[in-house]
Amino acid sequence: MADYSRAVIYTIRSKDSIYVGSTINFISRKYQHKECIYNENSPKYNRKLYKTIRENGEWSMRPYRAFPCETKLELSIEEERIRCELNADLNMISCGSGCATEKEYRIKYCEENKEKISEMGRQYRKKSKEKISEKMTCECGSIFRKYDLARHKKTKKHLNWEKLK
Repeated sequence: MADYSRAVIYTIRSKDSIYVGSTINFISRKYQHKECIYNENSPKYNRKLYKTIRENGEWSMRPYRAFPCETKLELSIEEERIRCELNADLNMISCGSGCATEKEYRIKYCEENKEKISEMGRQYRKKSKEKISEKMTCECGSIFRKYDLARHKKTKKHLNWEKLK
């Protein structure tokens, strides 16, 4: 269980740009940022923050203030408040948009980014067409897509076949 009593809001500065983040383990988080800056295999390598740091060649990560709290939601709300207060230009998304719960935030994000999410889905399906449509044949005799294996194992046909096995 995460110990949010040790939570810290921090800033990363690279020349005139700023990023606001939060963590419960400052040293570990700094190491994670370093990994994303220099590791080309990191999925986060091309984020605005890391591109800016590589372009400027310098950066500093410092605690902004301690923020002991009870939950990740409380920490995210405070992080978002500070992000807005400092006009952080390197954060790609908000930290909570003032929503009461994480679920509300996800719903709001999906509504605001419907087109972007839809386009990403189309691109994935186009790129992975063969992988998505790959067929499998089960020992029970059913043919289904590879991605539907878990669903297939719950069907009456498969469950009955397992009983007879």
